[in-house]
Amino acid sequence: MESTEKLTRVVTSATTLFIVPGYAETKMIDIASRANLAVGTLYHLFKSKDDLLKFVFASTLDPTVSDQIQTFPVQPVPDDELVTHTAKVYQQATANLHSIVGQHPADTRFAAILAYLFKNFHQYGAYFLMLERNPHLNARLLNLYKHYRQQLYHDIAELLTSLATTGEIRYLAHPENDAMLIIDQIFWWSAHKPYDSFDTVTTHFDRQQMENCVLQQLTLSYT
Repeated sequence: MESTEKLTRVVTSATTLFIVPGYAETKMIDIASRANLAVGTLYHLFKSKDDLLKFVFASTLDPTVSDQIQTFPVQPVPDDELVTHTAKVYQQATANLHSIVGQHPADTRFAAILAYLFKNFHQYGAYFLMLERNPHLNARLLNLYKHYRQQLYHDIAELLTSLATTGEIRYLAHPENDAMLIIDQIFWWSAHKPYDSFDTVTTHFDRQQMENCVLQQLTLSYT
């Protein structure tokens, strides 16, 4: 098995377990078992669970990280570097959101905002859940996430106000509430449902079909 494939399986397994049952409750042998690897192989890849956690965070921010690994065990990403990179990712995500207004014609901007939120939470939702479920893991990363989430609520509320003013969506008495409703609904189906819903094991659903359903529901509700 190629090292990159092993890393991918380990990251997928660790991500899931760090959310439920949580980082403290997860042992390296649990991750190895879920990834269908010998625990010795896992320790060949990562010296410790903390090193693995930092790699999970780094690979979420940049999926090409695994392709760049040449030697093992993987050297942990320095905390300052991880925090700096995370801040830049949030800044770019915010810039991408604001660029939607100028990149799409008036009758498609609301749909583009919804699609942006789905894409954003598909990519970073598991990372966000790891921080939410394990608030003591990294105070600086948690604070960055809290700030980004509040900024996202604020930015979406402003965009909704702008769209309502131009008649692209219906009048909103309290756009800040609508922003929270929209963001939290999309976050639920993008992250909570696949990772920490109580019926995750027994309930399977087509994520693309559900995304289309939510998009249709929100579009009918607001336009």
